[in-house]
Amino acid sequence: MEVHGVLAADAQGRVTFGNPAACALLGYNMIELQTMVHVTDVYYRPDDSRKVMAAAREEGSPAVEVMLRTRSGELVPVRMHARVLTRSDGSFAGTVGLVEDQRELLDLHRRLEEAASQVIASERRAAVLDTTSQTANDLSQPMMAAMGNIELALMEPDLEPRVAARLERAYEQLERLQVLAATFARRGTTRPGG
Repeated sequence: MEVHGVLAADAQGRVTFGNPAACALLGYNMIELQTMVHVTDVYYRPDDSRKVMAAAREEGSPAVEVMLRTRSGELVPVRMHARVLTRSDGSFAGTVGLVEDQRELLDLHRRLEEAASQVIASERRAAVLDTTSQTANDLSQPMMAAMGNIELALMEPDLEPRVAARLERAYEQLERLQVLAATFARRGTTRPGG
């Protein structure tokens, strides 16, 4: 079970409490966190602390996605669930927040998107190969018919030599096309990695 960080700050924005998970996340020991750190040291963007405060005052205290800055300067994306703390007279005493580190989740999301992109690209390649193979097979039939007709024409006894030479050149070109079509058809049935 993942342990989330817990941070508390007083009305002046001084951090007054941090559990061990918050200390580990931010890179401070507990004494440093509770005596030297202000919320402006932790929030990367100045507006983030205002967003957290606004959410803490809302009904249900919705989570806010913000960037925290660690002691070493590393930026950590987190979801912060904050609540306002009040004194017995109802005056504002500070805030307490639950900090969820989002790095693993964001990394998982990135890897899933990459995998989905690879699957889509693979499916596109397969579709192109299938279409190429089908087209090559579709072209093969008319070429064979044309070649057969040329062979029959070349068997005519009174065929002019000039016409025979043209038919032979046409036959040779059809043979070349047939080899290309056969090559495309083989590529369409041979999948990468298969």
